[in-house]
Amino acid sequence: MAIDCDINKSGGAIAFAESMCSDGMCCFTCVVPADNGHVGFLRYFWKRGTGSLYVKLLVTSKGRKDEIYNSCKFLNFLGSTNTANTSLTMDLRCGIYKRRPYQCMGYPDIAGESPDYKISGPCLFNEYTAGSTYQKLVYKREWQAFYAIQDQAKAFLSVFPGETALSARETLLRITGVRKATIAVGKKELDYILIPIPKKTKNVLYLSEDHEPITTIRQAYCCWEEKIQKNLQNHYGEEWETQLKNAIEMEENDASKRSDEDTACNAEC
Repeated sequence: MAIDCDINKSGGAIAFAESMCSDGMCCFTCVVPADNGHVGFLRYFWKRGTGSLYVKLLVTSKGRKDEIYNSCKFLNFLGSTNTANTSLTMDLRCGIYKRRPYQCMGYPDIAGESPDYKISGPCLFNEYTAGSTYQKLVYKREWQAFYAIQDQAKAFLSVFPGETALSARETLLRITGVRKATIAVGKKELDYILIPIPKKTKNVLYLSEDHEPITTIRQAYCCWEEKIQKNLQNHYGEEWETQLKNAIEMEENDASKRSDEDTACNAEC
């Protein structure tokens, strides 16, 4: 993937609408079979959402191959711009939300072809919002996720209804953190504009008691011991327990240090 290094670092702001969806990440990943078979015969009768044709999820990390995901057919990926203050609001919503299949209704506790298939570990969004110490320990890498909008007029007209393609594109490129990239999709190389996905935590996923946000390594390990232990054994072999202990101690020492600094700062103020 070739990324334009000229990234806007002091432009407008981006916000994601607070709706009943998890910013659409699950609509790109483990819930959605490639053929949209999870919605059965009904998939032939509903209108295709704006996300499926022009928007992809890109996950990238240093030294690793980029991961590209297509969206569910019914994902509506919509944006609105405010040219006065160069701000952008994104709203990701399921086009069949009230009639969505059980895999989607039960996410993140259920995800797959059968209601009996449970997620045995953290869901994708929880993994993404976790701290860098957790990611480096359990996956030996940190990663960043983007929504990639195809850089063409039809895409902007679809994603930004009621706006001209040119004005929508110009506002989008003025947003802080947004960048351009050329991505290999199949046998073609296509130009995309990348919108960074914030690591926010206010989300419908956390209505699930089994998939609370990952706040510390210790908390995550207590919740998903079997899954995390398997990852650690694959990465570190017989040294996995030592690696786990060291990472927990480092994370807790860092948290204690930050707490002491905050206390000192408050006392001075």
